[in-house]
Amino acid sequence: MLLKDKNIVVTGGSGRLGKHLIPLLEEEGARVIAPSRQEWDITKCSAPYIEDPDIVIHAAAYTNLTKAEENKIDCFDVNVIGTEKVANFARQNQAKLVYISSDYVTQDPSKLCHYAFTKKVGESMCLKSDLIIRTSFKERGTWGKDALTKVFHPVWTNADWVDVIAPKIVEAIKKDMSGVVNIGTERKLLKDLAQQDYPYVELLPVNEADKLVGYYYPRNTTMKLSI
Repeated sequence: MLLKDKNIVVTGGSGRLGKHLIPLLEEEGARVIAPSRQEWDITKCSAPYIEDPDIVIHAAAYTNLTKAEENKIDCFDVNVIGTEKVANFARQNQAKLVYISSDYVTQDPSKLCHYAFTKKVGESMCLKSDLIIRTSFKERGTWGKDALTKVFHPVWTNADWVDVIAPKIVEAIKKDMSGVVNIGTERKLLKDLAQQDYPYVELLPVNEADKLVGYYYPRNTTMKLSI
């Protein structure tokens, strides 16, 4: 699919993924509309008038997993109620929905944390013609002397830096893919990604994770990758 002159709406445009997606889409010639939270609070109101959207990329989400366990209603409002409003907006305009999900949804359903549960519910709001992207990304600088200095180990993942994942998401959109698409890079230990940021990161035994974070911490979120 050529994105030139396509009208693409991006929720969460100021978030860590949205900030990378928008310039990439614009480089493809798309006209990108990214309403601020003040312009469209997806938890409370319908979308503002946007003329003839072709694609809606839903990248807004409540992503603080620990706080999600403490503030389950807030997380549900954003990830479920908000997703419902965004999906309805896409339907009303006959636009394709691109839903940014999570690799966490691939876990045993009985072990899903609240965040993963809400993302899984969000997937159920997509049509077969929509695109569900299961992925995981980190911002460079997540680990460091003045940032996180510890990481659970051993934890297996396909996660990578957001500037690596964002172009792959655009690639999936350009290919007009639909259904569930798994995006990431080679299977790796999370500590290897962390040590790219900060070689001196301290390893915490993963069997201590659940008690420390307040939810079941996935040990392996690797997927069979589509891209």
